[in-house]
Amino acid sequence: MKKPDALSCCMMALVGAMWGLHGPAIKFAFAAGLTFPQLVFGEYLVGAVVFGLAVAVRGSGAPADRRFWKILVLAGVVGCGVPLFLFWAYRLGPVPIGATLLFLFVPFTQLINAVVTRRAPAPREFIAALLVVAGAVLGADFIGQATAGNLAGAPFAILAALCYAGFFVLTARLGNSATPAFRSMICSAIGCGIMLVLGLMVGWPLVPSGIVPATAAIWLISLGVLGQVVPLFLLVNFGPRTGSAVGSILTSTELPVAIGASVILLGESVTALQLVGVALVLVGITLPHLPRLGSVAAPTAPAA
Repeated sequence: MKKPDALSCCMMALVGAMWGLHGPAIKFAFAAGLTFPQLVFGEYLVGAVVFGLAVAVRGSGAPADRRFWKILVLAGVVGCGVPLFLFWAYRLGPVPIGATLLFLFVPFTQLINAVVTRRAPAPREFIAALLVVAGAVLGADFIGQATAGNLAGAPFAILAALCYAGFFVLTARLGNSATPAFRSMICSAIGCGIMLVLGLMVGWPLVPSGIVPATAAIWLISLGVLGQVVPLFLLVNFGPRTGSAVGSILTSTELPVAIGASVILLGESVTALQLVGVALVLVGITLPHLPRLGSVAAPTAPAA
């Protein structure tokens, strides 16, 4: 596979960084009176509207390729499973448990990609995935929180990681059959529709109440842009260029940024083990892109 260009790698790392900022921002939104289902539905709605306007302005046509539509619709459905399963994981157990197990999406992505392509991941990518997961275990204090009573939500977090990995693999296989805005619009619209149906079935109030409408709108639009519009656009645009395996590793910037933002914005403390975890994640991110030994040709002696 052709080595991904530097711009694509940077954009995928930016996706993870934005999701890292998204986590602490959600805590402020909770404090303002918004619920998790309201935030998920609102972010998908903002994404569908923004991308819909972009498609309308640019006049992007819908591809007729059936394979493209099958992959895109499946990606939208699978992607919606990430926040939904995380929601239940966080309800049944501590956030560090769900946050750590979510990082299983990195090896899961490699596993799914290996099954689809029938090629084992490159040794560097495999080692990088192990480093990222180990860093997540330390960075999110998984060991300190993993008591028997706190693992009730673990199966849902693992399902969220599987959905996350599936979304990566599917979006990386979309190619260039449509514009990134069009693909993002469909994924957002599918997520919005699924949340609306589930809200009606389960009884989740998706319209915020007890909060000033203008305040709710500001939060939903801000978080929609931060957690849905920009990351999803970058993901569907640059994910196919990096490939799912490398792309999943690059988006692991989410953990270091989330920990740093929690310290700066929320005043949370950070332990030495968490810093070691952050370092492991950063090493895992950079490992696949380090120069290979012997890749630079030795200088030849001048001709006599």
